[in-house]
Amino acid sequence: MTNHRAGLAITDIPSARLITPEFLALNAVMFLTYCNVAVFFQFHQYLGTLPIPSESFGFLIGLFSLIVLILRPIISPFLTPENATRWIFISCIGVIGSLAMYNWAESFWTMSLVRLVHGGAYVVLATAVLSRLVGCIPADRSGQAFGLVSVITVLPYAVVPPALPPLIQFAGGFREVLNLSALVMALALPLTYFMRGTGEEDTRPSSGTPLLDGILENLKDRRVLLLLGLSLVVWTTFTPVFYFLKEYGAKLGIANPGWFFTLSTAAEILVRIVGGPVFDRLNKALMLAASQAMLCVGYLLLAHVSDSTAFYGSGLLLGLGWGVAMPLLSSLMFDISQPRFRALNSNLAMEMFQAGFFIGPIAGGAILLSWDYAVLFSACAIVSFVGLSAALCLRRKVSVHQGKRKTSELR
Repeated sequence: MTNHRAGLAITDIPSARLITPEFLALNAVMFLTYCNVAVFFQFHQYLGTLPIPSESFGFLIGLFSLIVLILRPIISPFLTPENATRWIFISCIGVIGSLAMYNWAESFWTMSLVRLVHGGAYVVLATAVLSRLVGCIPADRSGQAFGLVSVITVLPYAVVPPALPPLIQFAGGFREVLNLSALVMALALPLTYFMRGTGEEDTRPSSGTPLLDGILENLKDRRVLLLLGLSLVVWTTFTPVFYFLKEYGAKLGIANPGWFFTLSTAAEILVRIVGGPVFDRLNKALMLAASQAMLCVGYLLLAHVSDSTAFYGSGLLLGLGWGVAMPLLSSLMFDISQPRFRALNSNLAMEMFQAGFFIGPIAGGAILLSWDYAVLFSACAIVSFVGLSAALCLRRKVSVHQGKRKTSELR
């Protein structure tokens, strides 16, 4: 089967059923996992209640993603569709335990240790889930699949942030909320019963040292590099909004800034549900460029808001941009990859996700130490403009690749 919908050529297995018990179970585990990430929406504020120097807050926030960034390339070759279920089960227990450890983290060093342990358990879980998930996706339905997956991964950001203030009040504190999150995460354990498939054989590198061989081969394809760079841009600009929005909203006099993410996530979900089925029929590179332009405008608006209407309006605009960009990044990476390198490339894209969650808070914290929120979100707009340029370059390279492919087929 040859797919030219996005200017890409993919030869793979015939179309298969997307919605299976395993696909649903994997998405449910991802949902629970992201709920336990979204619960840290007020982590920056919580750190302020501890005897920890304020200049280390950005580091402690980013340390979680740093350990994920370091460990993912190391563990990726060892997590295969065959052993992923076992490691999903083990790492779920690790995440539950690490959430409980926050009860004893009250200093810089103990908090650093807990963040390292939490990040380590999370990266094993995320890498194992992704290794199995890629094998569940039919080759010609990547846009629809990642549209659904991305809805699952952003839904917690619509529900959790606005629910945190009353939940903290009900539970008695932020630590108690983390304890509740640990209990909720336990629901993922029985879901591993449905993960009994072996995955598609062509999603695994064939031989040798798969990670090194895959990286070297992928570096020859500039489309892969551009997509990795775009992923880094999207997530680096997203994280300052996630981690610093509450204080920004409070400065503006917004009663509950968490509703910003409810509105933005509702926009993300809407565009993915409506657009998911047609993502595979449109030019994905062009849509990605349009999303970067929308994000650039959204960050500029957020930087200069003065009331709640503009504040929430910028959330809707950014939600539309994120709603298009995030699933398309995953879908395009899936499409341009050789089948045996899809899992590897997906994990490389997740490396950029974690890099963004490390760079964003640290850079954002540094900007706020010297400037204000307007400068912070204006910087996000500038970085998104760079992403727009990269997306336009990607579109040209995709068109050139399509032309070469058609010429080869004619011969």
